[in-house]
Amino acid sequence: MVLSAFASFVMMGGNQNENVVVPSGSDSLQTFGVQGRLVEWDFEGLKDVLQMSPESTVMAYWINLSASQNLTDAATAALPQSLGLSYGSQIYSTKIEKLAHVNFNGTWAEFHEIQPYLIGYNGLVIPYQDYMMIPVGTDYAVVYGRPSLFGTQGSVRPVIDVITGGLSAEGFTLIDDEQADLQVAALGSGGMGMPLSGGYKEFYLGVNAAKSQDQGFYLLARYLQPQASIGSKAGEIAAKNNLSYSTKGSEIEISGLVARENLQNVLMALLGP
Repeated sequence: MVLSAFASFVMMGGNQNENVVVPSGSDSLQTFGVQGRLVEWDFEGLKDVLQMSPESTVMAYWINLSASQNLTDAATAALPQSLGLSYGSQIYSTKIEKLAHVNFNGTWAEFHEIQPYLIGYNGLVIPYQDYMMIPVGTDYAVVYGRPSLFGTQGSVRPVIDVITGGLSAEGFTLIDDEQADLQVAALGSGGMGMPLSGGYKEFYLGVNAAKSQDQGFYLLARYLQPQASIGSKAGEIAAKNNLSYSTKGSEIEISGLVARENLQNVLMALLGP
């Protein structure tokens, strides 16, 4: 499990500037004497994330962790496991402001925006495409920048490949230019591990905190070419939570205001199996 693999790092403490653990394997290590490239990419929403994600990406989410603690808590409970959401304060010495998580080829990678972001390191690194992968525990690596990359060495490399000119994620058509505090996108081709078990061609969810958080959260969920069972399930979720339900061609849409105390239940219903 991901969490069990991460446990050794948690037990050691999260300040990688002081705790350097050389990973096993054949990777050559060198000091940070040569200035490595920093990741520099827009990170204002899910469209930016997918431009950095490998072509084979089947699910991705982006969240502004500074928007609402209630949204952060509800998302942490409903979304697929994220080490940044669960252990962010132990990965860095500063807070993660924005976070994204992508799934591809049976693995995952994360993107973290931290303030202030780090630009140097005094230990050992693994060079790749002029970027410096910094070992975190025995299983993970960080590449500094805006945003920083986090994951296993094997999952971080394909992201760097995209950033340096490789093919990025495709097939995500429901994401528009509107911003949201939480955005989730999935392709039905990802299979049973997708929200509602992938019974659609494509799924998108956007959630925005109202100006006054007492007013709740604005939610929009869209399904492209959903199976009949998914249409029924979406209708049930909408009716139970007083949300609007509409169809247009091969697309279903759910939208409306969700009360703060009900947000976690709604997200778990939409993002569950």
